[in-house]
Amino acid sequence: MSVLLSLLARAVSMAVSLVCGVLTVRLIMGGAGVEYYALYTLVASLPGLIAFSDLGSGAVLVNSIAVSDDPRADRTIRAQLTTVGRIMVGFAGAGMVLNALLYLTGAWRIVLGDAGSIPGADLAAFVSLTIFCAGIPLGIWQRVLLGLHKNHWIILIQAAQGPLNLLLVWLLVSFAPPSAGTFLALSSMVSGFLVAAVGFGFAFGALSPLLGRAARDLLRMRSVPGVRVMHIGWPMLVQLVSAPLSVALLRYILAQSGTTHEVAEYGAVGQVFFAINGVVAAGGLALWPLFTRGRARGTLTRGPFLIAALFAAGAAVICALVWAVSPWLFAFITDGSLQVSGETVVAFGLMVVCQAALYPLGMFLMDEAGIRFQMIPVALMTVSTIALALTITPALGAAGPVLANAASVLVFQVIPFAVYIRRHRERLMGATTPDDPAS
Repeated sequence: MSVLLSLLARAVSMAVSLVCGVLTVRLIMGGAGVEYYALYTLVASLPGLIAFSDLGSGAVLVNSIAVSDDPRADRTIRAQLTTVGRIMVGFAGAGMVLNALLYLTGAWRIVLGDAGSIPGADLAAFVSLTIFCAGIPLGIWQRVLLGLHKNHWIILIQAAQGPLNLLLVWLLVSFAPPSAGTFLALSSMVSGFLVAAVGFGFAFGALSPLLGRAARDLLRMRSVPGVRVMHIGWPMLVQLVSAPLSVALLRYILAQSGTTHEVAEYGAVGQVFFAINGVVAAGGLALWPLFTRGRARGTLTRGPFLIAALFAAGAAVICALVWAVSPWLFAFITDGSLQVSGETVVAFGLMVVCQAALYPLGMFLMDEAGIRFQMIPVALMTVSTIALALTITPALGAAGPVLANAASVLVFQVIPFAVYIRRHRERLMGATTPDDPAS
C-alpha cells in the first residue's frame, strides 16, 4: 500500500513540478535569456553535488525506525537521531567553509564554465550554497518519515517547492531590474529551505516527543555521547557520493567542454526526464522499509525482479511518449529560443529506464551485507560514468554525459546486483522459502 501511495503522490507531484518547471524555464528564457538559464540550472543544481549530508548515517535511522514497534519511545532511535543530527550539523559547517573558500579564491567562476563570466555569477553561487547549507540539519525529516512508511508525505511536501520556486522566479523576472537575472537561482534555494522547514515540522510531530528530545541532546556532547551509526554509514556513503559524481556532476562536465546553449539544452530536457525519474525514485524508496520489515519478520515471498521489470517497462513507455511529442514539447518549454536534439531526448530516456530497473534491486539490498556489497559496483559505475562523460561529451554534446551514465549503470549496477540477489537469495529473503525462482 505504501508503494502505491508513493507512486500516486509522486504522479501528482510530478504533474505539479513539471508544469511549474516548464513555466519557470519559459519565464527565465523569455525574460532573461538562454545564458541566464544556463547559469540558473548550474547554480540551482549545486545541492546535488553534496547530497550526502548525513555521510550515509541516515540509513541506520531508516532501518531502525522501520522495524521498531514503538519508535516514539525507542531510546536507541533517540540516540541515533542525536548522532546523525550532529553529523549533519558538522557537514553543514564544513560546506559553508568550502563555499567561502571557493568564493574568495574565484574558483566558483571556473566551476561554472562559460556561465561564470556573467557578472555576479560567483556571488550568486556563494549565496545559494549558503542558504542550502543552513537547511542541511533540517534534512533529517526525510529519513524519519521514510522509516515511518510515510514516503508519500515526503513526496507531497516536496511538491510545494515547484510552485514556490515559480512564484519567486516570476517576482524577480517581473519586478526586479535586469541585473537581478544573475540571482534567479536563489529562488530554488529559498523554496527548498522553506520546504525543509515544513517537512521537519511534520517529522517532529510524527515522531513526537522523540525528535524534540534528540534535538535538545545535540550539544550535550559529554553527557549524551554518540552511538555507532557509521557501520552502515560508510558503505552507504559510497552510494550517496556516487549520485552527485555520476549525475549532478555531469552538467558541470558539460559546462567545461560545451557551450552555454548545450548546458541550457541539458537543463531543459532534464526538466522533464528528472521529473519522470522522480516518480521512479519515489516508488523505489518506498520499497526499502517494506523489504527491511519483511526480511526482519520472515514474510518476504518473492524477490525484486518482477518489480524491476515493471518499473523499467513503465518508464520506457513514458519516455517513448515524451520522445514522440518532443519537437512540440521542447519548443514550448524553451519558448522557441533553443534547439533540442532528438539524440539528447533518447539519451535521457535510456538513463531513466536503467534507473527504473535499478531501484527495486538496490532497495532489496539494503541490509548491512547488501549495502557493503554495493560499494564496489557503485564505485565502478561512478568512475566509468565520469571517464566516459569526459571522453564522449566533446563530440556528442548534451547527450554525451547522459549516455555515459546509462551505460555505466547497466553494466556496473543492474547486472551485478541481479547476479548477487540470485546467489544470496536465502539470506535476503530473511527466511527459508520454497525453491521457486526469485521473481
